[in-house]
Amino acid sequence: MSHMNESHHISKNIKIFAIIVTYNGAKWIEKCFGSLINSNIPLNILVIDNGSSDNTPNIVRKKYPMVEIIQTGENLGFTKANNIGIKFALKQRADYVFLLNQDAWIEKNTIEELMDTFQQIPQTGIVSPIHLNGNKTNLDKGFLNYIAPHNTPNFVSDLYFHRLENFHETQFVNAASWLISRACIEKVGGFDSLLFLHYGEDGNYCQRVMYHGYKVIVNTNCFICHDREDRNPVENQLWENKKKLVATKVFLGNINENFSVIYIILYTIRRTFFALLFSKTKNALSKITEIFVFYDIVKSRKLNKRGGLVWL
Repeated sequence: MSHMNESHHISKNIKIFAIIVTYNGAKWIEKCFGSLINSNIPLNILVIDNGSSDNTPNIVRKKYPMVEIIQTGENLGFTKANNIGIKFALKQRADYVFLLNQDAWIEKNTIEELMDTFQQIPQTGIVSPIHLNGNKTNLDKGFLNYIAPHNTPNFVSDLYFHRLENFHETQFVNAASWLISRACIEKVGGFDSLLFLHYGEDGNYCQRVMYHGYKVIVNTNCFICHDREDRNPVENQLWENKKKLVATKVFLGNINENFSVIYIILYTIRRTFFALLFSKTKNALSKITEIFVFYDIVKSRKLNKRGGLVWL
């Protein structure tokens, strides 16, 4: 249900850049880009292609010639590719940047409703819609965790008692669909490309947004579909080790917590020591090198506290 009215009219002069990082995403092109083209609010659409081998850039060019494409020639990961797009958008004087996963698509009113959030809630930095699965039959599995009480207080209870508000402040919602204001980006910067390549960067960014005085909001008036239910989960020791390392970086990189340098060093030493106890010999060297991640964490924290256009 739309809550837009004349007092909350969106100026035609506002420029919004939709940024889609692609990597072998040909099967989602029509749903993703078709939805952006049909948005009630006109969008400038930018693709950052991470070296797709399935002809994604050429398919986009043929079907959607109005889309601008930057080809990196290699897989830079989510973090660096989005930073390229955000930097480009800012140079083109974008007022807002809309990040959307290649396997997601919007409704006609999604951007309109997301824009309304900035007019209704002061100091909004990021706003995200409700995330459904690709079939619109359930909430996205990850999104169920984002609206849990530890992240988004009162959302679940309000939903149960049929008193759900239009806007809910949250500590985290993933970057599959974010509308970010230029003011927020100029204060917070881009994604942290020192600590994160792919995974963890959006959690870190939400922490930084809150540190610099902005809010992360979920708008319940609109939704996206995120088609990721059929992804095959990676189940091996290397992947488990990677997830644990990312979790460590997100935890220690949280500038809302006043961790001392000594604490950061001791935490990483302890983590590496216990990891080595349960690691096979072939993984031991990689475990030992992980201990030096505290150098990057300390540097990252200093830059992120300073803010501005860091990482861009």
